[in-house]
Amino acid sequence: MNYMEFTETQKKRLKELGADNYIELSFPNVKERDSKFDQLNTSLERKCKADLLNLFKNVKRPLIKQLESKLIKTLVSVGFVEVTTPYIISKDFIYKMGIVETHNLWRQIFWLDDGRCLRPMLAPNLYHVMKCLRKILKPVRIFEIGPCFRKESMGREHIEGFTMLNIVELAPEKDPFQRLKEIINIVLDAVKLPSYVLNKVEAEVYGETIDILIDQNEIASAAIGPHPLDENWGIFDAWAGVGFGIERIAMVKKGVNRIKQVSRSLTSLDGICLDIQ
Repeated sequence: MNYMEFTETQKKRLKELGADNYIELSFPNVKERDSKFDQLNTSLERKCKADLLNLFKNVKRPLIKQLESKLIKTLVSVGFVEVTTPYIISKDFIYKMGIVETHNLWRQIFWLDDGRCLRPMLAPNLYHVMKCLRKILKPVRIFEIGPCFRKESMGREHIEGFTMLNIVELAPEKDPFQRLKEIINIVLDAVKLPSYVLNKVEAEVYGETIDILIDQNEIASAAIGPHPLDENWGIFDAWAGVGFGIERIAMVKKGVNRIKQVSRSLTSLDGICLDIQ
C-alpha cells in the first residue's frame, strides 16, 4: 500500500500552528489524511485562541521580552552597565572586525549605502565603547541587548532580524576564562537554564571560540582576549566576552525547534498563530 503525507499547504498550516511534530504523519488514503488535518487544525486553533487569551489576561509580555528584562536586571545587579548603541554602523567598523569583501559574512550584511550598514553583530560598537571607557576605569563591565541583522538562510535556527545579548568585561580581576565561565553562569542561572556544555569551535571572525550548548542547541558563543583584532580598536588588556541569542534561549525555554516560533513576527504573537477563526 502506498501511503501519503499531508500536502505542502497542509504542512505549512500545521507549522503556522506550531504543530511541527505532526507534519511527517502518513495515511493510506486522501479521506483519512484530510480528516486528520481538519481535526488537528480545529484543535490547534482552539489552543491558539486559549493561549492568546492567557497572554492578554495574565502573561502580558512575549517570552523574548521577559528574558530581556530579567537579564538586564540580573546583570545590573552584579555590576555590569547597560549601553545602547546605534543599529547603523560604518563600513570602517566592519573592516576593523576583519571582515572584508572576500569574507563569507560580507555577503550577509544589509548595506544601506557604500559606507553604512545595519549592524550584523554588537561587537564593533562594544569595542568602541570599551576603548573610550578604559581611560576612565578598570575593569570595564558592559552589556547590550538589541537587534542585529544578517541575510540568513532562514532555516530552523536562523532569521534575518534577531536579538543578541553581548556581555564583555575588559581587564578582569581574575583569569579571563574563569571570569567568562562566571558570566555564563550568571546569565543561565537568571533564565533558569543551569545545565550546559562548552564546545570549542572555529568561528569566522574570532577564530577559536567557545559555543554554549544546551541539549545540542547552540545558544551562545564566547571568546577571551587578548585577540589579534584588539589592536584595530586600541584595546590592549585581557577580556572575557560572550554573545547570547535571545531567541535561541527562548527556543530552549519553550521546547520548540524553529526560531520563527519565538521571534518577532506579524503572523504570530509570542509564537502563537494570529490567523485563527
